[in-house]
Amino acid sequence: MRIPRALQAAALTAAAVLLGLLVVQGSYALWNATAPAAPGTVNAASFDVTITGAPSTQSMTMTTPAGQQASLALTTQTNGLSALTPGSAAYASVTAANNSDAGGPFSISLTAGIPQKVNAGSGTLADYLTVRVKNASLPADCTSAAGYQVPAGAGITSGPVAKTRTTVMCFEVTLSASAPTSVKGQSVTITVPLTASQL
Repeated sequence: MRIPRALQAAALTAAAVLLGLLVVQGSYALWNATAPAAPGTVNAASFDVTITGAPSTQSMTMTTPAGQQASLALTTQTNGLSALTPGSAAYASVTAANNSDAGGPFSISLTAGIPQKVNAGSGTLADYLTVRVKNASLPADCTSAAGYQVPAGAGITSGPVAKTRTTVMCFEVTLSASAPTSVKGQSVTITVPLTASQL
């Protein structure tokens, strides 16, 4: 009786080992699979965003060929006024075009960061100016005061802009109604960082 039981145990052990080898053998067949690869050319797509100011119509690529940031000097519209007066506003806009040549969908968004206001000389005009931003469909929409917000935190971001499409970012600069006469004739440099991001 002892011998048949030992033979049964040996047979089970052999079966288990054989099963393990069959599984490993199947895996080896997958590891050794080969397929020919034809040589080809890989081209990088461009991330090309152009910004155009209005009403100045100056246009630049957001990053220049030398890798520098673009800088637009915007002129403003004062809605018929010859100069900014207390309580009034001036408007400008930037149109951003998604010119990428990437294959398939390649949408971007445009974000206006927190504006920086720097007085010229020892002036105090910046203390009385408020810069607000909004998204629009056309530059002509920028002279309507509706929808403007003061950028905070991460700034104000446009909706998705598909390839060959554009988006408009509007800027409103308002002079406080309580601005003193001492700021008359002073000037301020206002810088608004714009960032284009792939979605």
